[in-house]
Amino acid sequence: MATSHRRKGLPFSLTAQTCMLADEDPAALLELLEELREKYDPQDTDEDFLIERMAKARFKYNRIMPLEAAIFNLRLAVDKAPEPLAAQGQACQRAWAYMRDANGGNALGKLSRYETSLLREYDRSRQELEKIQKIRAAKTAKDQRSEPDSPASPIPSKSSGTVKSVRSASRSRRRAPAAGARLFTGDTAYSDSSKPSSGVGNTS
Repeated sequence: MATSHRRKGLPFSLTAQTCMLADEDPAALLELLEELREKYDPQDTDEDFLIERMAKARFKYNRIMPLEAAIFNLRLAVDKAPEPLAAQGQACQRAWAYMRDANGGNALGKLSRYETSLLREYDRSRQELEKIQKIRAAKTAKDQRSEPDSPASPIPSKSSGTVKSVRSASRSRRRAPAAGARLFTGDTAYSDSSKPSSGVGNTS
């Protein structure tokens, strides 16, 4: 039976503080990784590698929404809408900031493409992992079906001998005539008790 593959921890390059933002905790990435390992139960290093890719993609994806909000807030602070537009409310001011970003560095558009790439990375890794695990499960089932059956014992069991004895006795009872049954010899019918003995004449 295959045993679960477990690593004691992620490689240093994945958990080092230099790979994290200032307000991020490496333990959060480890917790996410262990959650995925618990769900998919990797059996070898290939499966574990795919799970690490999924964990990294998920962790980076979790940065998207706060980063998007920060870009908007920065644009709103730097690019104030003209007075006639600003007077129409906050929604108009945000639209102005978005348009200014799209015509400039397009940070929000690039962030959206980055988000899409992370989702694809996660989905590709998950699909490849499930494919590998499905192939492994099918191979295991095939190996189990091909195992030879245990050889039959040359010594019959007591139960089989008892069944044979009961069947033999039942056939003997069916062949024996019942008491008082009428027997036929030629054209004369006799009862079992009145049939003349063979070779003995009547003396009167």
